[in-house]
Parts: sequence; C-alpha cells; structure tokens
Amino acid sequence: MFSERMAFAEGTNALAAARERRQGKGLPLIDLADSNPANAGFVWPPAVLAAALTGPGVQRQDPDPRGLPSAREAVRAYCSERGATVGTDRIFLCASTSEAYSWIFKLLCSPGDEVLVPEPAYPLLEVMAALECVTLRPYRLRPAGDGWSIDAATLVAGPRTRAVVCVNPSNPLGAFVDERDRVLLRDFAVRHSLAVLCDEVFLDYPADGGAVTWAGERQVPVFVLSGLSKVALAPQVKAGWIVVAGPDDFARQACARLEHVADAFLSVSTPAQLALPGLLAGASGLRREVILRCADSEAALRRWAGPNGCAVLPRQAGWTAVVRLPPGVDEERLLLAAIEEGAWAHPGFFYGMPAGSAHVVLSLLTPPDILAQGLVCLEKALRRA
Repeated sequence: MFSERMAFAEGTNALAAARERRQGKGLPLIDLADSNPANAGFVWPPAVLAAALTGPGVQRQDPDPRGLPSAREAVRAYCSERGATVGTDRIFLCASTSEAYSWIFKLLCSPGDEVLVPEPAYPLLEVMAALECVTLRPYRLRPAGDGWSIDAATLVAGPRTRAVVCVNPSNPLGAFVDERDRVLLRDFAVRHSLAVLCDEVFLDYPADGGAVTWAGERQVPVFVLSGLSKVALAPQVKAGWIVVAGPDDFARQACARLEHVADAFLSVSTPAQLALPGLLAGASGLRREVILRCADSEAALRRWAGPNGCAVLPRQAGWTAVVRLPPGVDEERLLLAAIEEGAWAHPGFFYGMPAGSAHVVLSLLTPPDILAQGLVCLEKALRRA
C-alpha cells in the first residue's frame, strides 16, 4: 500500500529503543545532543516575537512565489553584509532549509538521479533524498590540519549525477569549505555540468575567524541555502531562503523554473515573511551569546576529555562537538551504558564518521550545569565500556 520512498521510516535502532524504554519508565535522561536553541535558553522575548508576527499586513496574503519584496530585500542585505552582491530577483523564500533541498531536488533531478553529498554529514539529507526519489552518493571529508577537506579521489560523478552538495561550515564537523575545496568543487562542477548546493545555515557561528559565502559565486551554477532557524535562532517561525547564483544564463533559467515550484506551494506564511527583516536585523546579540556558550562548553569538554582518554576534534564553526573515544571503545555499547546512567548523545555512525575509531557527537548549546551532569554520566559509562 505504501510508497517505497518511506522505507527509511521502517524499524528502529538499539539506541533509540533503549531511550524509549527509559523514558517509558519515567526515568530522567539528560539530552547532550539537544540543539534546539530555545531548550538551551536562547529565546526571543515573547513580546518582541509577538510584535514581529502580528504587525501591519498580516491580515492578507500577497502570493508572490519568490516571497515578499521586503523579506527578500532583507536577505539581500544579509548577503551583502557577508560580501556577496545578490539581486532580490534571485532570492526565493521557503519554509525551511529542508524544504529548500526538496525544491532544488525537484528542480534538478528526475526520480533515480543522483546527488553527491559529503560524509560525515547530518543524516537528514538521506530522508530528504528518499522523499524525492533521489539517490545519494557520498564523497569523503578527511582531517586536514585544524579542519577537514574533500578527499578528491572519492568525488566521482556518474551519468545520472545532477548536483554536488557542500555544507559551509559542515555539520557536525564544523569545518569551513576552504579555498582549496572551493576550487576543487568549482572545477568538478564545470567539468561534469553539475550544480552546487551550498548549505550555509551555520555560517554565522565561527569559533575563530569566519567564512566566505557562496552567494556571490559567478562561475558555476550554485544554490545557497539558509534560514531563520539557525541565523536568527528562530526555528519556530519557519522561514528560509534560496539564493540562486552563478552564470547569468543559468540563473535566469533556474529562477524561471524554481518559480513554478515555489508557486505550487506558497509555503511561507505572511507573518513569517513580515517578521523576517526584523528578526534578521536583531539576531546578532543572540548569535554572540551562542558563540560564547559554544566556546565555554568546548573548553569544559576539553578539560573533561583528556583525563578520560578522549579527544575533542578541532572545530572551526557551528555548535556541535565531535569527541573521539579511547581506542577499543565501541560507541554504541558506550552510549547504551550512558542511557542507563541517565544521558543521551549521538554516536559517530549516525553521521558517517570514519571507520577505525569511535566518536560521540554532543551539542555545545547545552547549558553548563546540564553539560556537567551529562559528562558525569558519560564518564561512568566509559568506566563500564
């Protein structure tokens, strides 16, 4: 009866099952992987958020497939502040970055076509691709100095490859796409007539320095994805955007076709579009708080890691930490023990971390007292591993 594209939803894994059993018994469980900014204390004052969502104009819909001009102008200004010149005619509003992926897969791919994706990476892409009947082929990221770089030997296009995804900075690794990898991706895309999908939701959370957006790219076809969920710490507002960049002829054709996709859904609510300019303009203070929290959490995690035989991998940006476990420790067995001790974290295999060593992935947004309690649980689990 049901579509094969839903096959990913069948079954569960041992960690999720153990978590459900513990919660079913009413036992407490510290979530060290929780990346919801509101749960971590980073929230807009209710009065400010209410005012932003109930301003003049919310009583009517202006069904522009690309989004309200005022909202697109705010995104254009956001890109300009990051060094990219973008026209509002090349900006499309959508409900989220996830929806942006869905639209672009619709635009570029027929069922069974292929998109190249980085690995390690956040596993949501597998779900989005399955729902659009798109095949993913991973290319590997490898450690390089204080970051990660593309293993060029694994970047391979087939006859049905339509695009290559890059995440700038990557999640969970927190590595920027440096100039070497930009050149590599640009040359690869030109050689194989591919589009580049660049996910930049964590661009504004550098640990040190910053990154260059792809929104100003002119040489190759590019779609840049971002949104309020991360940029303005407002996932509940449900507003994201796509910037179409690259050669002018490509951009004109892509925008004309993407407009049909957007017009079929008109998914961004009027209140969200009207709120977008103010939320973008007012989010810098919250972002600074997040950056400081992440730095403090990372420092605390490093202090904990060494005495426990672990190591925190280098992080250039984002709000996630990857911890390498001691040699011989099985990450699933460790995290099953951690659940029994009262803490939940993500295993490295959720993200496709390299084989040969075990990892756990933690959210650096975790409030300090909760992080400390959770690390006590992890330490007890390590002793049992």
